[in-house]
Amino acid sequence: MGQKFHTEFKYGNSINKGITIQNSYPKGGQKYVASNGKEFVFVIFWTCITNETDTNLDVKIDFSADSFILPSSPNVNFNLYLPMKEMTIEKEPLPNYGLDLKSFLDENIYKPSELIKSISPNDSYLFYMVAISNQGVNGPVRAGFELQDQELIYKINGHEINCGRIVTKKIK
Repeated sequence: MGQKFHTEFKYGNSINKGITIQNSYPKGGQKYVASNGKEFVFVIFWTCITNETDTNLDVKIDFSADSFILPSSPNVNFNLYLPMKEMTIEKEPLPNYGLDLKSFLDENIYKPSELIKSISPNDSYLFYMVAISNQGVNGPVRAGFELQDQELIYKINGHEINCGRIVTKKIK
């Protein structure tokens, strides 16, 4: 895959050997207006999890509907969302990585977000991440997933959110 990404983590320790996580740069920064008239600023990222092991990887990610604040931007409230639509590399050059953000947020704003996926051996899964906030931040937004043991951490501008797990499952 020759596309550009912001971070790449290739894990080689005994727990996560054979797992690679790639996180994109953001697209967006435009406004989204909710049905109640409230305005938000959004950025969209994609993440690719590659399984180079001989077992299935079970990925589970949860984000609550509660907003949070970044220490670097104390007046900005953020929410994170996981659209269920799969990202593909062909959509990489498109605006918003090809995601119909308005339709997704119209149905899912103010709701918790979840992703449950099993990734087969020697396969990859690409998915979207949407961050919305009540106002913009000074400077760029950088974000992505990484593993600490089996725990998935989402880092956004240095702020860590424990949000899920990747567990290897032996194929029966």
